Amino acid sequence: MKIKKAFLGVMLGIMSAAMVQANPFKLSDSNYQAMVENTIVNTGNNARMKAVLAKIRRGDKVKVAAIGGSVTEGAGPAKFTDGYAYQFYRALKAKYAPGDGSSISFNNAGLSGTGSLLGIVRYDQDVVKVCGGAPDLLIIEFAVNDNGDVLCQRSFEAIMRTAMLANPECAVIAIYAVASYGNTSAQKIPVSNHYAIPHVNMLEVVNKAIADKVFTKEQYLTDYAHPTYEGHQFMCDCLMALIDKMDKAAKDSEQHVPASCFKEPALYGMKRIFPDNKDANVKIERGDFTETDRNCQTLKKTNTSDFPENWKKKLNAKSENVPFKMELTCKSLVFVYKVQASGSAEKFGNAEIYVDGRKVATYDGGKSGGWNNCEPNIIIDERKAEKHTVMVKMAPGSEKLGFTIVAMGYTL
Repeated sequence: MKIKKAFLGVMLGIMSAAMVQANPFKLSDSNYQAMVENTIVNTGNNARMKAVLAKIRRGDKVKVAAIGGSVTEGAGPAKFTDGYAYQFYRALKAKYAPGDGSSISFNNAGLSGTGSLLGIVRYDQDVVKVCGGAPDLLIIEFAVNDNGDVLCQRSFEAIMRTAMLANPECAVIAIYAVASYGNTSAQKIPVSNHYAIPHVNMLEVVNKAIADKVFTKEQYLTDYAHPTYEGHQFMCDCLMALIDKMDKAAKDSEQHVPASCFKEPALYGMKRIFPDNKDANVKIERGDFTETDRNCQTLKKTNTSDFPENWKKKLNAKSENVPFKMELTCKSLVFVYKVQASGSAEKFGNAEIYVDGRKVATYDGGKSGGWNNCEPNIIIDERKAEKHTVMVKMAPGSEKLGFTIVAMGYTL
């Protein structure tokens, strides 16, 4: 059935018991419900989700968190708090929590332009610490930001595994948003199935609806990747339908974390390194990287930097070009640097990265198209922890330019 040009964000009454109480499309309730239910890839093991719902219904304290890119942060609608993650939090409270739902806390750790690799570096600081402990329910969304390679698959798995191991009662749900260029659900579905994680996928349902002229691409997306208010509402409804389905099913046996990872080498258990380093395993000599960059990416929810602590190389430093040096024992090391916004007064240049005396990469902190965004790269990736020396120095011709090491994370 065709709909009008603009979505109608109105309530169409109570739908079937399996559906949430919202319908942003001018469709029959049954047609809309069918579209929503078709996004459910797998309900997985429902034991952890049932335990979380029991806690919510009792009025126990429950910590809900979401981590992902700009779609999770709330990009698209006029107000970021109308993003799917915020809509889901409000819907979850309204349907399952007693009273005003104040027993449920919510932490949105979405950050624009970021994928799973940076997500696992951020996880402990931006999810666990902000929540005041490991979450009870975690939504993971990186399907439109990850590039589909095995490293993204491993880091997506690492977030999932870290959450489940840290809290044996943590229920994890994966949601795969859709962009005009598709998503990486094909890469992520096998990982979610390995952990018996429930998951929903927007890709085929949204593409079919656009092809069948149920709605246009412009009605679902504000641009190439960010849903409209109604698109976000649809994502929320899909999550709520998934939970409702698990809630009504017979309880599964206890959900255990698989003994082996889906992909090796494992990246779970990532430890973040900070400039005020208190980690006995890490020794740092800052060299010329003694300043703090105040212009790194900001979070919409706080309008403050998500990386307030970092290592910025002094601009116009004297000619010595003293490198940043670090010694640590690790299996993997993720190195995150900033790409300076185009047109900035400060000029950033190229930095050379050395591991154990061998140059492994040159990163351009001032390349075209930058918007103070963060770019993560894995510079050590082994199966066994070994002692390593890492050095960062400005490349020839960039000695007097800037460069910011935004963050680093390692596994043992």
